[in-house]
Amino acid sequence: MRRLIRALLIVATIGALVVACVATLFLRELTTPAGDSDVAKNFTIAPNESLAVISSNLESEGLVRRAIVFRVFADIRNAETELYPGTYKISPNMTINQILEMFRVAPEVRTAVRFTVPEGLRIEEIANVIESTGVVSADDFLSVARNGAQFKADYSFLASLPDSASLEGYLFPDTYDIFSDASSEDIVRKMLDTFAIRWADSPLSSATTGRSVHEVVTMASIVQREASNNEEMPRIAAAFWNRLKPEFAGNQLGADPTVQYILGEPGNWWPKLDQLTVQQINSAEGPYNTRVNPGLPPGPISTPGLFALQAAAAPADEDVTYFVTKCVAAGERPTHNFTNDYSEFLQFQEEFLACPK
Repeated sequence: MRRLIRALLIVATIGALVVACVATLFLRELTTPAGDSDVAKNFTIAPNESLAVISSNLESEGLVRRAIVFRVFADIRNAETELYPGTYKISPNMTINQILEMFRVAPEVRTAVRFTVPEGLRIEEIANVIESTGVVSADDFLSVARNGAQFKADYSFLASLPDSASLEGYLFPDTYDIFSDASSEDIVRKMLDTFAIRWADSPLSSATTGRSVHEVVTMASIVQREASNNEEMPRIAAAFWNRLKPEFAGNQLGADPTVQYILGEPGNWWPKLDQLTVQQINSAEGPYNTRVNPGLPPGPISTPGLFALQAAAAPADEDVTYFVTKCVAAGERPTHNFTNDYSEFLQFQEEFLACPK
């Protein structure tokens, strides 16, 4: 009998020690943050999301050390039915108890803001569109968007972007919904994400053989500003790429929008060239003047849409090098005459200049 009592006492003592050890370890997990950083991350609890999923997401985001500890603690506190859906700002140096208490108070309601970036805008115009939402200033947005290098590691299509270049041309034109507390970097990344999706969902990547993404986007940005309609974009792209072939004298694009890009200024980002003299146009300084400098300009001049990107990546298989706007009646959609003959080009030009203004 004494032996039985002794054995029971030993088992009870061991059990008590195990419970104490487990309790100590559990308490340590509760009071030990996942990290030292105080930089908050956005963490979202979706409506009707289970405690198991929430716990797993917290661990995968590096906000708790072990999902099971958070889950057990929430069970002990009977908190599963008290966790409000929404987006919270959580930093890795917060304890499990602090995080749980945050989830038991409904987060501030964030208002959604919508803005639309049309095709063919330059980066300063995009900044003005975004500033009109009241979320961030144009200057703050530009300070982020002009530093393209900081995004290259996260987006493979930026591999050929020069380190000193802005994201001109890569902020995809679309309609966006953002939260009122979004940062400029959040907005830029949302636009780059959209570019990545559009690029992946089209035959662009397989059609750019022999040309870098940066060259294609640069050409697309010029096509976007030159074309009167989407249907003509492949022919305009063909004409420009043909002008870069060795047999074309001067190897110059001669694209008017690149000159407009140089001469543009606040309030008049795309000055009308018919209001400028030939001397003013040809003397516009800088590598973007494709009437003077051979080859492509250093980078895009506007944000091209999908049609322009596709045209630049896969231009029409056509031997054309010149195009001139047709003389059309008022209200009609403008189109172009295309040719590979310089004499015919001059004839088309004379017809256009003789059009009633």
